[in-house]
Amino acid sequence: MTNIKKIYAVTSILFLAILAISPLKNYFQEWRSIQKNFNSSLESYPQKIKPVDVGLKQIWVQELGKIDRCTSCHIGISDSKLVTAPEPFSTHPRVFHDPEKFGCTICHQGQGLATNYNDIHEVSEFWDKPLLPDKYIEATCGRCHIGQNLKDTPNLNYGKEIVEDFNCVGCHDLPGIKKKFVPGLDGIGSKVTGRQWMVNWLKNPNKVLSKAKMPNFLFSDDEVNTLTDFLMSFKSFTGSVQPDSIPKIYEQRKEEDDFINLGKTKFREARCISCHTVEGKGGHLAVDLIKVASKANATWIYNYIRNPKKFQPGVAMPQFGFSSEEAAAITAYIESEFVDWDLPDEDKSDYKHPADFFAKGLALFNKYNCSGCHNLSAKGIAVNKGPELELIGSKNLYQIEWGSSSITHTLYNFLENKIKSPRIFGDQTRMPVFNLSGKQVEAITTYLLSLQKIDFPFNYLQIAPPPPVYFPKGEVAKIINKYSCLQCHKIEGTGGTIAPDLSIVGSQLQLNWIKKYFEVPYSLRPIVEERMPKLFISNKEIETLLNYFNTELLDDSISFIEETLFNNSNIDKGKSLYSQKYGCQSCHILDGKGGYVGPPLDNIGDRLKPEWIFSWLINPQKYKPETIEPRTGMPEKEAIDITRYLMSLKKEK
Repeated sequence: MTNIKKIYAVTSILFLAILAISPLKNYFQEWRSIQKNFNSSLESYPQKIKPVDVGLKQIWVQELGKIDRCTSCHIGISDSKLVTAPEPFSTHPRVFHDPEKFGCTICHQGQGLATNYNDIHEVSEFWDKPLLPDKYIEATCGRCHIGQNLKDTPNLNYGKEIVEDFNCVGCHDLPGIKKKFVPGLDGIGSKVTGRQWMVNWLKNPNKVLSKAKMPNFLFSDDEVNTLTDFLMSFKSFTGSVQPDSIPKIYEQRKEEDDFINLGKTKFREARCISCHTVEGKGGHLAVDLIKVASKANATWIYNYIRNPKKFQPGVAMPQFGFSSEEAAAITAYIESEFVDWDLPDEDKSDYKHPADFFAKGLALFNKYNCSGCHNLSAKGIAVNKGPELELIGSKNLYQIEWGSSSITHTLYNFLENKIKSPRIFGDQTRMPVFNLSGKQVEAITTYLLSLQKIDFPFNYLQIAPPPPVYFPKGEVAKIINKYSCLQCHKIEGTGGTIAPDLSIVGSQLQLNWIKKYFEVPYSLRPIVEERMPKLFISNKEIETLLNYFNTELLDDSISFIEETLFNNSNIDKGKSLYSQKYGCQSCHILDGKGGYVGPPLDNIGDRLKPEWIFSWLINPQKYKPETIEPRTGMPEKEAIDITRYLMSLKKEK
């Protein structure tokens, strides 16, 4: 009994000691000293601020299952008086969501229940989602705003844009991203000038073209030679299409300066640099042409200029209305000018490929999933995609093969390094190396981190509706497809965004102006890189488009303005309203004077319809919600006066 009493006494004392230490430990908690420091510093602030009640603070969002104690230290996140206070007291920079309704970790990640600095801010061995670095914070926006391009998430938007641009969906399943056009490889052996170019390209595409989209697969020399032999064996084009012969005039005059200059003139008139880069200058919608003559032979170039969709049905390049002689002259110009002068001479020795080159080449083609991007009509072509990335942002750390790398184990570190240097986690990976800047790597990582499993109530989600699909029909469809209009322009929600939306063009532009515009289109926007090229479109095609614009692409809410409405309208009064009351010259250039924010208004009376100008003045946001032109609330009478003044601005006949 005596021993039991002793044991009981000792344990009682230990228990009392533990009970005594527990509140003492709580008293010395880091968050408590931070709150006391905050209260003691209040006198130093210019405005009167209420002291905080010392005690553990937390936000409990029941619907999301979130309990966050971040505000125990970050005391002033919602107090505008503390915007200049030091951390952790300062106001949160622009809070997009009320922390009381959403908490903190829904955006920042981290351990919401933790109260120790290291557990909250540092990487923990037992927590898969540590606090996100600021550079990746936009990733969490994509968890709820699904498929939306928010103006406040430029990094997230840019990451998705890069992933689309580099056609990552060719190897990985990604939500809402469609495979982009990539040239097919049928007939590649009849297109390429020689074996040496293909060898150089497969070794390192970015060494051939600095901004090549194709990545470097780090092929060995044996793999390069095998793939070259395999690809060069494909001489027939898709559907057994046969290239047209180059006109005899090409062989007769291809070295004559006059003929080359004709090609140079047509090349410039067509504004090929609106889409193509040449020596770093021009547009960025298509490949750099500076070395194209060392890649493709003259026959292929000629046929491609005449009809690019003949060999590549899905290509964005329009079919220009060049004559056969003009196309031959352009070919001569390209062959004389766009040459890779550093390319070694083709080895003229009798090269003999191994007997099993085709089988080995096919195996390599399938191993690296070349068909993920390129179409090739051959038996045995297989799809060999990489891991699905639809939920990569929810990947657990134990699921990641880290190899022998010494990288700190976080998902964002894995993704960032995988994108920069895929082979760092092991030589067995097939992922190629992309020519990406640090900013691009950061943006892609942000986008991938946003691809997480949805574990929020549906009412928290903002899902972008699927885009509408526009299908032109008949002759109009043929013209729109021939000239690839929807690569740049949008109609009824379908198409590109680098050129004006044409959905209601018939209510906006005068038909005579459109007709003249087709003759020299780039004169309207001379300072813009990706400007409308001259397509050499036929008069019949122009008339078909004009009729379509004027009957189908209209805004029915815009009423035709009778000329009689202008009878009592004063041009001078409109001019005064334009320059004095509304100060339109602050944004628009007219007669060489004014601002550069809005489009120039010289000769606008020849271009726009009066009903469009009037409707725009009344409510510009109705037609372009993102426009910065203010809705002034001007009376209709003043809008008519300004419209009449603007309609008087015409080119002198």
